[in-house]
Amino acid sequence: MTTVVSFRSGGQDWAVPIERVQRVLGARGLLPLPDPRPGVAGLLHRDGDTVTVVSPLGGGQPGQVLVLDGGGTSIGLLVDEVVGIERVHEEAGATPAGQRSPLVAGVLPGSRPLLLLDVASLTGWLAP
Repeated sequence: MTTVVSFRSGGQDWAVPIERVQRVLGARGLLPLPDPRPGVAGLLHRDGDTVTVVSPLGGGQPGQVLVLDGGGTSIGLLVDEVVGIERVHEEAGATPAGQRSPLVAGVLPGSRPLLLLDVASLTGWLAP
């Protein structure tokens, strides 16, 4: 069994392992950068911390930021909405072929299949 935080972005249902989620913040106060790389939404400053926020999943009205453990650094993921915490009883299916970037690590089956986010791939959005 896997516990995930599920969210919607770009018309898709996504999930990220709960142990990678540090916190959920509102996107209010997002500071756009003056010439960001594609997919970088800006900076968010809360409680003395500043996190770079990326938006590689598309979406309409971003409302929340998932602050994720990117393996030594925190990274913010701009999403339309966080749906909740779910327990998935089946293992994720294989990584789908045909992706330009490796954002999908697999598909979690169920009545509402969830695309499993590969958090490590997000750190590439921040690499110089």
